[in-house]
Amino acid sequence: MSLRPLLLPALVLAAACGRPEGASRVACGLASLAGPTALLTQFGVERQTLSEAPRELPERVAVRVVAGSAYPAVVGRSDSQLLIGVEGELPAEAHPGFGVLVVDLQGGTRGVLLYEGDPVEGAPRLGTVSVGKATLPLIGIQLDPAKVEDARCPLFPDSLTR
Repeated sequence: MSLRPLLLPALVLAAACGRPEGASRVACGLASLAGPTALLTQFGVERQTLSEAPRELPERVAVRVVAGSAYPAVVGRSDSQLLIGVEGELPAEAHPGFGVLVVDLQGGTRGVLLYEGDPVEGAPRLGTVSVGKATLPLIGIQLDPAKVEDARCPLFPDSLTR
């Protein structure tokens, strides 16, 4: 039996585990896929899907394309609907279909994740996300961020909200 097929996974694991004080690029890369994927499964957990927009919101939030870059965004309201305006151009290969507002258990806004495809079925629409010329539906979830985020690899950098 050849050990060659096991080499790449072993290198990935070694790179991910090699820095106890902070996460490696590989570990953060894996977290940028695993966390948002896990987040979508949380819509099936009772009482986590937001039925209305939070009353208190910051003026600015970070918006992250799943497995991609993060961007600053401004937050506004139109009646009871949220309006999130992403600043900057997304890469040409990004084709977001909807956004998810992520709120922690204390009611603090963590940020917005942009996903490809259609929104989670049955999730109430909280507003829209404007990205370039596109206007996407926004849904929301309230959960413990530790369920979907590695603290060493934040999905929503604080530096984008200043």
